[in-house]
Parts: sequence; C-alpha cells; structure tokens
Amino acid sequence: MSEHSASSSSLRQRLMRGFGATALSPVVTALIQLGSVPVLLHVWGVAKYGDWLLLSAIPSYLTLSDLGLGDASGSEMSMRVAASDREGALETFQSSWVLVTGVSFAILLLALLFVWWIPWQLWLKLSSVSSRQAAEIISVLGAYVVISQQNGIAESGYRSDGHFASGAFWMTLLRLAEVVTATVIALAGGRFLAVAAGYFVVRALGTIGYALLLRHLSPWIRFGIRHARLKTIRQMAAPAFGFMAIPVGYALSLQGFTIVIGAMLGPIAVVSFSTLRTLSRLSLQLTVVIKHALWPELSRAFGAGDVSLARRLHRHACQASLTISALGCVSLWLVGPYIYRLWIRQNISFDGACFHVLLLVVIANSLWDTSSVIPMSTNSHCRIAVIFSGVTAVSLGLACVLMRPLGTVGAAIALLAADGCMAGIVLRTSLSHVQDTPKRFAVSLLVTPRFRQALPNALEG
Repeated sequence: MSEHSASSSSLRQRLMRGFGATALSPVVTALIQLGSVPVLLHVWGVAKYGDWLLLSAIPSYLTLSDLGLGDASGSEMSMRVAASDREGALETFQSSWVLVTGVSFAILLLALLFVWWIPWQLWLKLSSVSSRQAAEIISVLGAYVVISQQNGIAESGYRSDGHFASGAFWMTLLRLAEVVTATVIALAGGRFLAVAAGYFVVRALGTIGYALLLRHLSPWIRFGIRHARLKTIRQMAAPAFGFMAIPVGYALSLQGFTIVIGAMLGPIAVVSFSTLRTLSRLSLQLTVVIKHALWPELSRAFGAGDVSLARRLHRHACQASLTISALGCVSLWLVGPYIYRLWIRQNISFDGACFHVLLLVVIANSLWDTSSVIPMSTNSHCRIAVIFSGVTAVSLGLACVLMRPLGTVGAAIALLAADGCMAGIVLRTSLSHVQDTPKRFAVSLLVTPRFRQALPNALEG
C-alpha cells in the first residue's frame, strides 16, 4: 500500500470513528431533552420548571472563566502533533491547564462572595424559591460548571492524539449519567438544591475518570506544571480570548434570551420559548456532529499544509449540514405541533408563529456554525468570535424592543437576524482560509450528494 493510500485510510478510519462517537451525542441530547423536560414539568409544574431554567442559566456565564483555552489548546496541540512536535503539544496542554484551573476557581470564589447579596427572587421573578435558596442553587451549579471546565482541557488531549472518538463517547455517557441522576432525584421529591448537587457529584466523579482514561490512552500527555510556560500562555492569548468570545455569544443567545424573556414576560413564557426552541433545534444536533468530528482532522490538515483537503472537507461538511437542517426543519414544520403536544402534555399552547421563525434560525445557524470550524481549527477565529458576541448582544436589545408588541415571536425574529448576519461573515472568512470562491462553493452545495462516494472523494479528490 502506498504512503498516500495508507494516510487516506488512516484519516478515513479516524473520521468514521469520530462520526460514530459524535453521532451518539444527538441521540443522548434528544433523550435528555425529550425525556427529562416532560418529566420535570410533571413533577414541578410549569412555573417551578421555569424557575429552574432561570436559575440554571445564571452559572453558565462562569464558562467564560476557562478563557477559551480548552478549544485553543485542542487546535494548537493537533497542529503540533501533526508536525511531530509532541514536546510543544505537552507544553501547550500543561500551560492551558494551569491557567484554566487557576482562573476558573478564582472567579468561582469571587462569585461565591457576591451571590448571597443579590435579590434573585425580585430580579428573576421567581415563584417558588427565595433569594437565599436561589443563591445556594447557583453556587452548587457554579461549582459544577468549574469542574466541567477541566473536561475541556482533557478533551484537547484526546483530540490531538487521534482519540477524539473515545473522548467524545465517554463525555456523552457522562452527560447522560448526570441528567438521569438529577431526574431521578427530582422524581424522588428532591428540591432544586438536591438536583444541582446530583449534577455536581456525577460530573466530579466523571471528570476524574475522564482524566485517568486520557492518561491510559496517551501516556505522554500528563497533567502538571513542569512543562507549563508563561511564553506559551501569551502566544495562545489571542486565540484563547477568541474562543472565550464564542461561549459569550452562545450564553447570550441561549441563557441570555431565557433571562430576558423571564424578566419581561415571566416564567411561563420562558418555558414556552425554551421548549419550542429545543424542538426546533433537534436537527441541529446532527450538524454539530459533523463539525466536531471534522475539527481535529482539519487542524491536522492545516498543520500538514494540505489546504486542498481542508477545502474539500469544508464543502462536504457544509453541504451535509445544510441538507440535514433543511430536511429536518421541513419535517418539523409539518409535524412539529403534534410532537409538541405529545411531548409537553401541559397547559402550554403551541405558538406556531414563534416555532416557524425558530426553524429558519436553525437553517441559518447550521450553515455558519459548521463553516466556523475552519478558522477555529487553526486558532484564527478571533475576529468572527468577537463579532458573534457583539451581534448576539445587539440581538438581545432588538429582542427587548420586539417582544413588547410581538411577545416571544419578537425574540425569535431577533435570533434570526443575528444568525443571518453571522452566516455571511463566517462564510467569507472560511472561504478565504481554504482558498475557495463563493461561486464554486455555492455550486458545491447544489450538487446532488452521492453519500457513498462523498467521503472517499473528500479524502482522495
């Protein structure tokens, strides 16, 4: 077998394992969303479940304390390993771990000092918990988020050494385990604080196991400070802050809209919008599979200077994502109301206008989110990440204006405006990186895919 054929075969095997492992994620996400939501609505009722959504949204902003170094480290390590520089990859790994651990725990401690003084019940219009109870719940969930950030650094090790599939598989099982545990606690009559503690305990135990498995698969990747370098941290500062801007944008888009809707329209409107958005985004789970499975291979391709391979993978990924999201949204447009009524079974009316706008949001999001893996795989995403945060912040303001006359439909329209804007910005950036033209890229999206040949052509083209 020639060297080129062997390389293509190895890449194909890694991609197949990666797609297989990440394909489990949307299945688990669907089980979590479609299974836990009606159960919790039944146990807690609409208003109380709305309180839980609001409280669990607050700690998500602590994800900013990882400084984006988990993703930046993964891309940098993958490129270094592709260039046969394991020593440099280990330096990147330990430098990222030291900074993430120090900063995230420092921010958690700072948050714990102030969380008790905030009138949560008044600010969030909570109906079932006092401000002190809210502070206790937010504190535990904040600790859960900080522990979870350790997984981001460990995942960069899995990704860089060809074990992305293993890391993705076990992380998906951990997500399932913690949700099942929390749901069982709620069914047994546990309060919000007990449910939050269930999340924390399972995540903490899972994080230890995840780190030990990485040590077993890649003995050269070690947690510690011996190889950490301030110079490396400084070199990664720009891409890391770029990745930090991405969770800022998503936090504003997901939890931010939840908080704003709750403050303006109340917890029942939060439940209505959140459940409609969850249902509309079912097909988006499949496009995320494509993005994350390709990410380590794109970093390897750019690290090896193979722009042609990166271009072909980008075209096939965007075509697949657009096709999946479009077919999924057409299907949900037709049967969504029936699924929603069977799923929720509560006194929450189906808002067709809001749901239809949210389906259009999914199509726009699937295209730009998949394409964004190109600059992210080379740590050259800073510009689009900052723009994303800014656009999402503006969309929150637009939502506040539109919600007064239109209710939750106004929030959905604001999301559509933001994702439409991002689609144009990200595609221009990605096409530049892979040396593609808008015309040729558009033609590649319209070519009828032959699925059995798409992957071989992408690898060998």
